[in-house]
Amino acid sequence: MGWSMQARRFFGDAWRFLGLAVTRHRGPSEGNRGFVRTIDPVIELNGISNINGMWRSLLMRIDLHREPADVEEVIRQCVDALQDGNVLVLPTETVYGVGAIISHSKAVERLLRAKGRPPGQPFSLAIAGIEMLHDFSPDLSSLAQRLARRCWPGPVTLVLPVDVEMPVLRALPETVRDAVLAGGMIGFRVPHHPVTQTILGELNEPIVLTSANRSGRPEALTVDETLRSLGDAVDVALDDGPTVGTLPSTVVRVDGDSWSILREGSVKRETIRKLTAKIILFVCTGNTCRSPMAEVICEKLLADRLRCMPEELEHRGYVVMSAGIAAGADQPASYYADATVQHRGLSLQGHRSQLLGDTQVRYADHIFALTRGHREAILSYWPDADTRLSVLRTDGGDITDPIGGSLGEYAACADRIEEEIENRLDRILAH
Repeated sequence: MGWSMQARRFFGDAWRFLGLAVTRHRGPSEGNRGFVRTIDPVIELNGISNINGMWRSLLMRIDLHREPADVEEVIRQCVDALQDGNVLVLPTETVYGVGAIISHSKAVERLLRAKGRPPGQPFSLAIAGIEMLHDFSPDLSSLAQRLARRCWPGPVTLVLPVDVEMPVLRALPETVRDAVLAGGMIGFRVPHHPVTQTILGELNEPIVLTSANRSGRPEALTVDETLRSLGDAVDVALDDGPTVGTLPSTVVRVDGDSWSILREGSVKRETIRKLTAKIILFVCTGNTCRSPMAEVICEKLLADRLRCMPEELEHRGYVVMSAGIAAGADQPASYYADATVQHRGLSLQGHRSQLLGDTQVRYADHIFALTRGHREAILSYWPDADTRLSVLRTDGGDITDPIGGSLGEYAACADRIEEEIENRLDRILAH
C-alpha cells in the first residue's frame, strides 16, 4: 500500500526511466556526468571539419564539452541560426537529431532532401512543452494528456490527432504540412536535453525534427557521424560528444482512448503500458489516517465496479495511492485506521506514509484532497494541477480528521469517505 510500495512495484521500468530522466541532467558541479558535460563550450565559426578524411565546411560547430564559452551565447547563436533558416544538428537524450524551424519552408525542404526519407514517413515536431500542443489539437484525449504529462520531457514521441483547420497548420506551406502531417496526425516530442530544451523555449515555435542520419542508415551517435551521413545539408552542429543512449525515441500513436507502438525505442512497450494507467491520489496531512483509508476503500469500490479483485486493478490499468502534505517518511497507518478498514475486510498493514511530491502530482489523473486546506496547499505548490484536483466531498466540505478520536469516529470518517468516493466513481472511470 502507499506510493512507495504499490506504485514503485507497479511501474518498475517506468520508475527507472523517470529516474534517469531526472538525474542524468544534473550539472558537473553536482557530481553527475550529465548530457552537458561542462558549461564551457567552444564555438568554431566558419570552421573546416575533417571527418575521417572528408573535408567539409560548417557555418558553426559548437562543442559543449570544451572551454571556454558561454551556454547562453550558444543558445542565442542556435536560435538565431534556426530563425535565419539554417539546419541544425541537436543533441537529445537519445540519438542526435537534425532539424529546422517549422516556419522556414526552404530549410524544411533541405531537410527532406538530406534525409532521403520515402513518402509516407513524416517528421516529428519538437516542442517546448505540453502547452504548445493546444495550437495543433485543442481537444486532447485524457490518455494523450496523461502520456504527455508523464513522458515529457523525455524519449517518447506521441503521434496525436490534430485539427487541420487550426491557424498554425493552415499557415504552413504545403511542403511543410506534407513533411509532418499524415492521416490527420502529427508526431510530437519534448526533448529532455537541457540545451535543446532551452533553445525550443526561446524559439516559441516547433522544430521539424528527425534523427540525424540518412534514411535507412544507423542512427548517429556522434556529431561526426551526422556530418558523414548528411553532408552539406547541415549548417550548425551542436556537439555534446557521444550520445548516452543508442536507441531512438519510442513512437506511440494515441487516438482517443487507444494506443499502439509504432516504433519501440529506448522506452519499452511494457513501460508505456504502465504509463497509460489511471492514477487516483488521495491527500491528507500525515498520510496515516484519512488518505490511507480512502486508498483501500477506493480500491475495493473500483474492483467491485470492474468485477475483479483489488490486486487485479493494476492489470486493468488503475493505480490508487495516497500521500500527505506534511507526512513523515515510512510511518505505518494509525492503529484505529487499520482497525476500521479491517472491519470492512481490508488492511493497512503494509502501508507506509509518503510525503506528497512533484512526481505524484504530475502523474496523478485525479487528486482528491480530504479538506479545502489540503487543496489550497497543493495549489500553492502545483498550480498546474488545478484541473485534476478537487476536494473529495462533492459539496466542497472537509472530511474531518479523526486523529485522537474513538474507533467510532474513525468508522464514521470511513463511512463518509466511502460515500464520497461512490459519488466520484463514475467520473473516475470515465476519465
